[in-house]
Amino acid sequence: MLVQGNRVIGRIACLRSTFALVLVACSLSGCERTTHVKLEGGAAPVFELSGSGAVAILTVYSPDYITKAESPNDENFALWEIKPSGGYLHGTWIRDLGSITYGVVPPGYVQVKPQAGSPPPLTEGQRYFFTVETTAAPGAAGFVEIRNSQAVQTHGGGPCFGRKDKKWIRMPCG
Repeated sequence: MLVQGNRVIGRIACLRSTFALVLVACSLSGCERTTHVKLEGGAAPVFELSGSGAVAILTVYSPDYITKAESPNDENFALWEIKPSGGYLHGTWIRDLGSITYGVVPPGYVQVKPQAGSPPPLTEGQRYFFTVETTAAPGAAGFVEIRNSQAVQTHGGGPCFGRKDKKWIRMPCG
């Protein structure tokens, strides 16, 4: 009976050691931090990024997206979109990227929209929606407006979508 008791104690000690190792590994790897965007720059906004993820997709949508989009990622309204050249899971870590300037494709990325040439300049007084999809952390989205030739982050409601019969539908927000 004593041998069985030692086996149980040994197993408990093993489980405690494993649990402790997992806790140490988690604490050393750091906490996941949500992506945040601070806007700077002029008519070509600079998206100053912070967070712990890697940028998978950055998209800037036209002002019409807010009232006419038929799905959350309605490509018909994308003015500028970039993705990692190695694929969705191979983006650059935000800590290494730092910022992205509208219309300037960072190293390791490809421009998807427009397919060729530069994206259209952003118009003074118009509100544009942007999304930053990231891997390994929650992404970010918001609105940018050009006021007095400066990029300004604005707030406000955008379209909200839900699924019905396997299709996207617009629905009231909140």
